[in-house]
Amino acid sequence: MVAVTDRHSAYFAIDFLNNQICLAHLLRNLEYLNDIDKKQTWAKDVQTLLRGAIHLRNEKPDEVIPKDSWLTRLDELLKKNLDSLRKEFNELKRGIIRCRDYIFNFLENPAIPSDNNASERGIRKLKVKQKISGCFRSGTGADAFHALHSIADTAWKNGQSPLDAILALV
Repeated sequence: MVAVTDRHSAYFAIDFLNNQICLAHLLRNLEYLNDIDKKQTWAKDVQTLLRGAIHLRNEKPDEVIPKDSWLTRLDELLKKNLDSLRKEFNELKRGIIRCRDYIFNFLENPAIPSDNNASERGIRKLKVKQKISGCFRSGTGADAFHALHSIADTAWKNGQSPLDAILALV
């Protein structure tokens, strides 16, 4: 299994087949840097590189695209001295360096998405449920909710009827 995650180190302690850094998370981090210093160009350049890779994948959804040239371009940006900028810039740069090998895996494997937005959409219903009622009344109710939601969401993602999938189990 390939994990598409943000850059938290706990994800890298789990033995996945491979990892892919969620580029949506990374682009949001870079947008924050753009907001706190509108004159700098480093964050904008990294954003442009990431968006270019995403655009290329969208143009060629089924092709294997070598990631070496993309990593070379990223490495050039990571060599830049950011000491004149706020500390957040170097913090993000260090974070990108640590996960560098997992940024462009989606190019070489068309089955890997560039972000984990679909997964996060899957848990959004749970968060709405928690916000509305505050909690589940029992552990059994929480387990049932999670199981039914998981089955229905998986069926929907595979082009099947969620109701038929639940009925098939019953």
